[in-house]
Amino acid sequence: MTWSSTVHTTISTDTEPSIIVTFADAKYIFNASENTGRAFLQSNRNWRKTKGLFFTQARVEKTSGLCGLIMTLADATFDKLGLYGPPGLKQILASTRFYNYRDSIDVQAKEIPWTSSSDQSHEPCFSDANVTVYPIPALPFKYVAGASDHLVSPSIPLTSSGAQEPELPEKRKRDPSPDSPRKRLNPGNLVPGRMALSEELLRELKKKDVEPATFSGAIADEYRDMILRTMYPNTNPPEDPTAEVKINQKKKSRAGMKRKAGESPPPTTSNIEVEYMNTEVDIDTRRRSRNTLPNGFHKQLPKFSSDLPPSSTPPSMSYLVVGPHYRGKFDVEKARELGVQGRDRGKLTQGETVTFQVKVGEEIVERMVKPEDVLAEPEKPSAILILDTPSPDHIPSLLATFSESEFYRQLWNESGSSTQGQQITLRAIYHLCGDDVLEHEQFRILMKGFGPDVHHIIASKDHCPDPVTFTSAAFSQLRLNSLDEKVFPLPNHSLAPRKDYLALPNLPPKIQLMTSSLHMTVRPFSPPALDPVAAAIDKFHPIMSGSEILDLSPQMQNCVRAAKANVKRQIAAREVEGASPPVGKDVGIIPLGTGGSAPGKYRNVLATLIRIPEWGNILLDTGEGTWGQLARNFGLHRQDGQYDSWQALRDLKCIFVSHIHADHHVGLAHLLARRKMLDPPPKHPLYIVSLRTLHLYLRELSDVQDLGLFDPSGNGVIPILSESLHFRNTDSYPTTGMWQVGGDEAWLDFETSARNAKAMCNYLGLEHFRTADMYHYCRCFGCNFKHKDGWSVSFSGDTMPTDNLVWLGQDSTVLIHEATMANEEADIAKKKGHSTIGQAVNIGKKMNASNILLTHFSGRHPKLPPSVTREMMEVAPDTKHVVVPALDHANLTISEMWKMSCYVPALLINFRETNEADSETDALPIWTKRSRDPPRRVQKPAPIKKLNLVATG
Repeated sequence: MTWSSTVHTTISTDTEPSIIVTFADAKYIFNASENTGRAFLQSNRNWRKTKGLFFTQARVEKTSGLCGLIMTLADATFDKLGLYGPPGLKQILASTRFYNYRDSIDVQAKEIPWTSSSDQSHEPCFSDANVTVYPIPALPFKYVAGASDHLVSPSIPLTSSGAQEPELPEKRKRDPSPDSPRKRLNPGNLVPGRMALSEELLRELKKKDVEPATFSGAIADEYRDMILRTMYPNTNPPEDPTAEVKINQKKKSRAGMKRKAGESPPPTTSNIEVEYMNTEVDIDTRRRSRNTLPNGFHKQLPKFSSDLPPSSTPPSMSYLVVGPHYRGKFDVEKARELGVQGRDRGKLTQGETVTFQVKVGEEIVERMVKPEDVLAEPEKPSAILILDTPSPDHIPSLLATFSESEFYRQLWNESGSSTQGQQITLRAIYHLCGDDVLEHEQFRILMKGFGPDVHHIIASKDHCPDPVTFTSAAFSQLRLNSLDEKVFPLPNHSLAPRKDYLALPNLPPKIQLMTSSLHMTVRPFSPPALDPVAAAIDKFHPIMSGSEILDLSPQMQNCVRAAKANVKRQIAAREVEGASPPVGKDVGIIPLGTGGSAPGKYRNVLATLIRIPEWGNILLDTGEGTWGQLARNFGLHRQDGQYDSWQALRDLKCIFVSHIHADHHVGLAHLLARRKMLDPPPKHPLYIVSLRTLHLYLRELSDVQDLGLFDPSGNGVIPILSESLHFRNTDSYPTTGMWQVGGDEAWLDFETSARNAKAMCNYLGLEHFRTADMYHYCRCFGCNFKHKDGWSVSFSGDTMPTDNLVWLGQDSTVLIHEATMANEEADIAKKKGHSTIGQAVNIGKKMNASNILLTHFSGRHPKLPPSVTREMMEVAPDTKHVVVPALDHANLTISEMWKMSCYVPALLINFRETNEADSETDALPIWTKRSRDPPRRVQKPAPIKKLNLVATG
């Protein structure tokens, strides 16, 4: 049996380390940070057959990619998934209940306690036919076991033989208010998606004014389990194509026996299979029906707390992954000499002793053969270790584990001599090192203790380079950089580390830096090496390193020259006319993500940064990976004194989140966690304008990790309810219907929210910040804000065309409008609550917007929808409206948005040529044994029509 381990993502500006262990029938993923799902698209690896996800920390840095991955796996017809991690994992997952729901999958989450009694110190947290996984806690302090060895209780099973199964009161699905008692559900796990509840929890749920936030201990744990089962009930499991075919084969066979003469035969199985296999997953599905929800579902979760002492750095959970045992090779010649025949050989391979009669000379004798007589020595299982060491304070805990535990001493000894004579063969260690860890002498002692034969793969921010993760998008940006260096800046990266790890003394002999797509076959063993497919796909870094040159086609070069000449002519004409610059000319409009529903190879999910010189920044929506996009745009460590991502984060004073769908806010928590790292802290608050469900989610997440919501300085995160800023200004929240707030918590107070909004406007120099309800089959708000200088920006969020936005943003300087679908997809757009490109442009015209920035493009159009070109051609003679297609990392200002009209022909040529390059790399052979999937078919791009666009503005 062959199995391997691969570095999916490494430590970088936009990713955290993620390791994939692969068998022929299963995958196991360790950590799922932001961009884990998108990295699959870049690497040409796939997530098929994933059985379990393991997390080293219950923090947003390690788990922010989990929700996107669960939804992706469920939509890819996965029906079961296991999650394993430290205490707090269930709280993180349960906090996503308002936007992370899939009825086709059963997600089982298990929390691993930080401490255990001595006889359980090496119990596995997971085991199947492929791997046995042992958790290794690392605490940033010395823990002395006392009366209670288990500081965190193990997870309560979803069903218990001792639990009674009374009926559970629940709410009606169509009423958003969680307060009134509802009809009862069928009890227990007799019904799919339901679980048995204890009498204590049931009594609480029957109360009219149930408050889950008051639950504690075992009842709080059980309540979280119930919420997770509600989120992933597995009531609508995906169909098995193989089973479908088998059923139809049986039907066909029976029908054939019963068919009368002259009857036509039924459809063939092959036709049925083809029809089934052609079904595509719809990434823009509008709504999913949901079972009735338990009482209290919309209220705050029980408060999560840990019994561990407080510390400046979090504890971590490392994992020893041990592969299967293999019997020794069967010696055929020896068996023949002993006279072992037929079935007896099979019994010997199963470990049984066999007895049989053989003829020796002239006599018939009875012979007994033992397995060891014909089998070679069994092969020791191979193993890898994922070792997460967040700080030097964790090193003593790890040293104690490997030096004091009899089980782990077989892997480690203080002398550093070989450990390969033990029961497990440790092949490699993936080190996830925090700041100053690798330079700590005790850590190098720890590494050397594993012996000279183990490969050490190091992820350390100071010692690893910072290459670009999404090289296809970066290569496209590199080509566009020749068009306009300011509008299309190169993504910030570094091919050289800040520190040379080889300069450190006392390192183990087999040590190397962790890089994405570093692949190692664990059995049969081959050392870690870069996946050649990944190297072939990467067309960006060879050019940046100087090993290759950027070779633009003659057609692209001609378009670049023509675009630059066109821009130059327009600038000269404006100077002759004496045209004054527009109001707010230096205000930055920077799309960080422009895709809809799910991240793609070339577009991340939605986020748009508004930079207001001398006032601060506003962020409109924060899809997963927004921090990484921000950091790639501005850089983490600028040596030239220029504006970097930390300063951009420090200047951030407002985040507007339009609605609760995941692609619009999953990156928010990571941004807040990064803001908490600023030293010195910001001197002003960060205001978040959004719905109650978004604010509630953040409050629940803050129980696990401090996100700045309760900063005593007053400069933390301040909530503002979107409803309190509605342009109709009713001075109170709606109390009925779809647009009611949905809660009565003190922090929802209308007047408080309005005061916070006024203070936010003062910080940003705004005359007003207003919202309007959009038309998106769920509660979604658009916004408009106007600056004292006279310019204004409107943002649609997700919506079908609505006059609410027109009234809200009349005469806007910039309209940022979703344009999910192409014009010919109007029916699909209506079905899913989105707008077409033409509809977005029409809203901009009705609003009298000077500039119309189109964004949130569907994954059906990964680069540039053809409708964009047509719309730009139609409005080109209209000097009142500039239509601009949004691209990730396009650095625009209000005064220069008109330039994009000149650039469209070059954009189309660039997209066509990079699409052809994608076709070539998609056809490359996949790493041996890594996947059996055939290369994807890539449709030949349509020929580009000659364009003659006139810049306006």
